[in-house]
Order: sequence, then structure tokens, then C-alpha cells
Amino acid sequence: MIRFWFRGLMRDKSRFLFPFTVVAVGVTLVVALVGFMEGVFMGMIDMTSNLDSGHLRLVNKAFYDEEHLRPLDRALANQRETHDWLVKHSNQEVDWSPRIRWRAILDVPDEQGETRSQTPVMGMGLDLKSPDSKEIERLRLKSSLVEGTLPKGINEMLMGIQLAEVLDVSVGQSVTLLGQSFDGGMVADNYKVAGLVRFGVSAMDKKMVLIDLTDAQNTFYMEGMVTDWLGYFPPSTDFDSYEEVKLSMSASLADWTPPKDWAKDDAPIVLSIRDQQNIGAIMDKFRVIKGFVVGTFTFLMVLVLWNAGILSGIHRYGEMGLRLAFGEPHWKLIVALAIEGLWIGILGSAAGSLLGGGFSWYLQEVGLNMGDSFAQSGLMINDVVRARVTVGGFIQGIVPGVFASVAGTLVASMAIFQRSEANLFRELEAG
Repeated sequence: MIRFWFRGLMRDKSRFLFPFTVVAVGVTLVVALVGFMEGVFMGMIDMTSNLDSGHLRLVNKAFYDEEHLRPLDRALANQRETHDWLVKHSNQEVDWSPRIRWRAILDVPDEQGETRSQTPVMGMGLDLKSPDSKEIERLRLKSSLVEGTLPKGINEMLMGIQLAEVLDVSVGQSVTLLGQSFDGGMVADNYKVAGLVRFGVSAMDKKMVLIDLTDAQNTFYMEGMVTDWLGYFPPSTDFDSYEEVKLSMSASLADWTPPKDWAKDDAPIVLSIRDQQNIGAIMDKFRVIKGFVVGTFTFLMVLVLWNAGILSGIHRYGEMGLRLAFGEPHWKLIVALAIEGLWIGILGSAAGSLLGGGFSWYLQEVGLNMGDSFAQSGLMINDVVRARVTVGGFIQGIVPGVFASVAGTLVASMAIFQRSEANLFRELEAG
């Protein structure tokens, strides 16, 4: 009986083909859009956390308040003791990385040693030479190298590819950093360009320079000091865990006896990625937009399927009248129609998931180059935008697809309560 009913459903185009197509197209669009939006958003989160903010960040409040000035005199001293405290009072899964943020003038000499060109640069001091350092993998520096090698010796740097092109700097060339030391004095130190890197973010390719943490401490007279401690969770960790660990660490800070090398007015604070770069507001807006997109497509699918159900019901009024005349209850007839809608929703959602998932997978593996669009934006977004195939994306497509099919069928089937069995049966005779 079930097989007979199912074959009848598949053969009747008015009952199957149009509703199936609507559900399949709707689910395809939802899965593809959610996958693309998730990919762009999470790509921005990953890029921002790896290059700038971390998932968690311990920083001196005085430094954070004037971060745009890179005030090295507000760095936190006693690197080893601070690291031990962080490991003890945070989640065991968090990997803590020390960094130094700095600004300087990059001076490029000519063959006679005279200044040929100068430009202000942003710099980051991080662990590039330790064999157990995760920074190289985290920033994908090996795959991002365009020319040269990673720093191995003393006073070697990595330079953004566009910055090197503007300054006409090549690998192996010597340049000079002119900046301000920890105690406010003038510093000048020579560095060798070990490699040229394409970070994938236009704003960084034009202005960013990376040096080893030890070299930065020596250049800026910051022995045992760092400006930031960045904490990284495993990739599968959700955002709520960031906030929980942040609150726990913030409570522990009140009972921490600061290292003796700290200044009296040093006041460290713990931040999550939501607290930085306006990421929290962006996250909230993203969730609202994603909910609006899914809700809109669900409403449109219900509306279209409702109309499709009414049109199909008009052609099937005679069938309904006959079934009612044979004694089938109204509720049983509606349940049968709802089951039809459920099957159509499941089949349409499956087809839409395959199409939408395939599109998202293609964008995830191949990507879409939007470097020209982001070149002037300054946003920390990878030039190659990728989608992200997630279980949540399929759920957000499949559930509305099945719900819309069942809801549209139920709403349309309610019309049989407004018509008498005699009228329904008369329409069968007229047909």
C-alpha cells in the first residue's frame, strides 16, 4: 500500500514536481548562502585571531588604551612568570603565545649607504625560531613565502610582498629600523630581509614586517618583556568557551600578586576576540543577518507551497470528496496530506542539500579571489574568500525545507473543512 501510494505521488506532477522543485531550490539557496556567509565570517575570525587578536588576550590596560601609538613602555615584564600564571589559570587547551607590537621607520639604503627610501611600517615580534613554536604553522608562513626563507639567524625579517615591491627591496638586502625603545630613547638596528611573504590581507601586505621575538626584545631594549599574550583554543571550540575562560581569568587576576619587575600602575586585563576590533558587534549582526536570510527563504517557501497546495487541492477536491464519502475522517485525510508534504520536503531537502552542499564545497576548496574588492578596505579578510561546509548549514536548510513543505500542505488542506462532502463529491462527477 505504501509503495502504491509512493508511486502515485511520484507520477502525479501536480502533487510532486512543483512542490519538490520549490523545496529543492529553496534549500539549495539556504545551504549555499549559509555556507558562503559562514566561510567569509569564520575566515575573518580566523585571520583576525591568528594575526592580531588571538582568541584570548592578556595585555596591560595602559597599552590597550593607547594601542594605536604602540607605547612599548607599557609592556609587561617578567615573561616567564607571566606565562606560568597564564598556563595555571586558563584552560589547559589554550596555547599562549608572547608577542611584541611595534611601529618604526623602515630605511632602505642605496649602494653608498645613503637613504634611498623610507616608510613607516607596522611590526610584530613573535617566536619564529624555536623548534616547538606554533606561530609559523598558525600564520601559514611556509606556504605564504613568495621568495627567500624563514628567519634563521640574528636580525632577520619577513616583509610583506607589496611593501617590498614599493620599496624595491629584494631578499638578502639590508635595511634599518628606526624607532623608539622601551625607555623612550631612539633606536636604530640593521636587519636582513630573509623572505618576502604574501599574508593574503592587502592591508598587511603593504605595511607588515615580522621579526623574531628575541630580536625585537634586543632592538627595543625589552629583555623579558612583551606587549601581548595571545591565547589560542583548538579549532572546534565554540565562542561561548572563550567568554567562560575570560571571566574565570579576570576573576583570578584580582588575587594575583604581580611580578616584582612590573610597574606599580601596570593593570593587566583579559580580552576575548569579541572585545576587539568590533568583532562582537559583527558577530551579533552576522547572526541576525543569517537568521533573516533563513527566515525569509522559509517564509517564501511556505507561501509558495501554500499556493501550490491550494492549486493541487482544487484539482483533488473530487478525490477528497470520494474519500470522505467512503467514511474517511477529515483528520485522517489531513494527516495523509501532511505525510505527502513530509515526503516531498525530505526528498526536496535531500536534493537541495546535495546541490547547495556541492556549491559550498567547491567554494571551500577553490575559493573566490576578491583581493581587488578588499584592497582599499583595510579589513583583515583573506583575499581568497572561501565557503565553509558545516553540519549547521545543512540543518538550517533542511529543517525549513521540511517544515515549509508540511506547513504549506496543512494550510492548503484546511480548505476541505470549509466545503461540504456533497460539493466535493459533485466536483468529482463534474470532472
